[in-house]
Amino acid sequence: MTLTPLEIQKMRFSQRMRGFDPTEVESFLTQVAEELTARLGHVERLERENRYYRQRLEESSQREHQLQQTLLRAQKVSDEILANAKREAELTVKEAEMAADKIVQQAIEQSTRIEGKIGELRAQRREMQLNFKNALDLFQRILEAEMEDERSTAHVLTLPRKRREA
Repeated sequence: MTLTPLEIQKMRFSQRMRGFDPTEVESFLTQVAEELTARLGHVERLERENRYYRQRLEESSQREHQLQQTLLRAQKVSDEILANAKREAELTVKEAEMAADKIVQQAIEQSTRIEGKIGELRAQRREMQLNFKNALDLFQRILEAEMEDERSTAHVLTLPRKRREA
């Protein structure tokens, strides 16, 4: 059975002979009731504080759990972003390699075409040089023949000059 301060104050004892002084008993009971009231108030305050701190602890635990979950999600998202970036980088590198291979192949093809054109131009130049040489040889023979003709027909008869008399 728990006693309340009110029960202590209302408590009355039967009187006997040679019993205790009722004023002293009532005074003591009043003191006990006040002390009990103070202690109960203190216990109630401690219980409120205890509930408050338990609630705070529970809230903190929940926040800690939420933070852990958030950190786990953030780590997962970070890992996914990193994996996506890696895949994208690999894809970009492959695309760049393919583009580079295509450019190199085009350059090789263009180089081959240019070399072919150079070969054709060299052949044309040789042909033109031979034609020019042949033309020069022909002109030289014609010139020599004309010069030979001129030498053989170059006998010019000259008449003596008359003197003028003064």
